Amino acid sequence: MADLFTVRDLHLSLPDLNARPLFGAAPRIDILKGLSLTIPAGQVTGIVGESGSGKSTLGRCLIRLLEPTGGQIDFDGTDITHLGPAGLAPMRRDLQMIFQDPMSSLNPRHTVGRIVADPLRVNGIDSAEARALDALDRVQLGRDFAGRYPHQLSGGQRQRVGIARAIALNPRFILCDEIVSGLDVSTQ
Repeated sequence: MADLFTVRDLHLSLPDLNARPLFGAAPRIDILKGLSLTIPAGQVTGIVGESGSGKSTLGRCLIRLLEPTGGQIDFDGTDITHLGPAGLAPMRRDLQMIFQDPMSSLNPRHTVGRIVADPLRVNGIDSAEARALDALDRVQLGRDFAGRYPHQLSGGQRQRVGIARAIALNPRFILCDEIVSGLDVSTQ
């Protein structure tokens, strides 16, 4: 089985906003240092580490929400390390993320149906609304949730909306950032 991701010597440093001087740039703090890994296609891969160890940051680099400061990320044989928005656009459909905090990733002014259907529309997929309803069924919310707003949902229901939005596109890679933390024990 081929590797979906190949990561070589990945580095990421970010400004340390807690140590920002009055004048000049903030010092940088190393978050990821020389990380190498492969993720095979068609398999579930777990990243385990203590809180603050960089798991979420690594995930955000993989799907290019953050640009690495060094190293290389290959997605299905293509170097995506420093691609700009135009270069990443055709790959966004295949790279989806389910965020740990669904409320921060759901637009409070949009209905659940629109939240799930918008990525389908952006990617030019026909019958976006019907596919969005199917995705809501797949996460056991049901079609009647399509007209609701995020503030009308429980934390677990919001998380399911995030899952529905990600799976609706049938992506090749879904990054799940502690997605069961907001669900009740029976649903987990």
